[in-house]
Amino acid sequence: MKKTLQYVFLLISCFSLGCSGSDDSGQSPDPDPDPSAYFCKGMDLSFQPELENYNVTYKDPNGNPIELLDYVADRGTNLVRLRLWHTPVNGLNGLDAVKAYSQRVKAKGMDVFLDIHYSDSWADPGQQTPPLSWQLLTFEQVKSEVYLYTKNVVQQLKTQNTLPKIIQIGNETDSGFLWDYGRVWDAFSDNWPNYATLVNEAIRAIREVDTQDQVKIMLHHSSVENAIYFFNEIKDFNLDFDIIGLSYYPQFQTHNLSVVQSKMNQLATTFDKDILLAEVAYPFTLEWDDNATNYIGNTSQILSEFPATPAGQKAYFERLTNIIKNIPNNRGIGFCYWAPDWVAFDGNGTTSTGGSAWENQCVFDFEHKALPVFEVFENN
Repeated sequence: MKKTLQYVFLLISCFSLGCSGSDDSGQSPDPDPDPSAYFCKGMDLSFQPELENYNVTYKDPNGNPIELLDYVADRGTNLVRLRLWHTPVNGLNGLDAVKAYSQRVKAKGMDVFLDIHYSDSWADPGQQTPPLSWQLLTFEQVKSEVYLYTKNVVQQLKTQNTLPKIIQIGNETDSGFLWDYGRVWDAFSDNWPNYATLVNEAIRAIREVDTQDQVKIMLHHSSVENAIYFFNEIKDFNLDFDIIGLSYYPQFQTHNLSVVQSKMNQLATTFDKDILLAEVAYPFTLEWDDNATNYIGNTSQILSEFPATPAGQKAYFERLTNIIKNIPNNRGIGFCYWAPDWVAFDGNGTTSTGGSAWENQCVFDFEHKALPVFEVFENN
């Protein structure tokens, strides 16, 4: 199979639920939120355009083959996240691919959540490489490119009637983005004005195309625990964004959901922004289904109260959904499951022989049958 899937996580830095009763702190949860509010139940399906090349077959719980988009929509998914790379070497995750898949998503009645990396490949806290064509430009030139590029992307999506519901400016931008123009780590800790300037150009472009105020703009941090510092740094720049996006993976962050709850509540009340868990996942097993090393493989990487079983995966998301829905002032707006479809498989889509570092965190088991966690999407 192609190395794109087999080695994808080697390119990412290793950094990178409703239930009743008491919460982890022993206190009773807040009253139920407004039931009429839109609650995001998302899936990041950015791998699908490539996986389809391998004729991967997904199945319902009884083993009957399904069409993936039909199935996830029918089971309650209302938002599909797609990553966008500027000029990818192999064309995957480029604008043409994103436009084509966005049309399919909208045709199934779901909304698009666009994740603009502002890079030709993966961007995360450990790597924020500008597109190759921007790398020798001055800051003022990059500023112009951010505006023009963003405006072109959003205009093309609007023209084909797939204007995203959410647009994310940069991916996991703890360290800024477009290094070193908008870098804010280490020797660049005084570079926040440049980061804010570049983000503002992207915001300006989106608002100019989105004349009916349909798009919600997100800034994305990789850590529930440490995001308060980041949003404190940018608050004085008065950036016109709507959503604080967060990643939460227990293997990389706290193992205490009370901490997760406290931090999200603090973010919501401090900055008066909606909160979306833009990247989440949890294993249904600690076993492997291929020859690629998984990101989770032992009990030290998960939460002890939620075992790595189909029932444990479902219970985890029930608890997490409850936490999100009880963020003060109805500021918790949902979650997005990262790579729920990235199963192990061979070139013919029959037996699983390799290629995924994530197959034990999918929403399909090793026979590619849908797992009970889908009930969380249905019931919320």
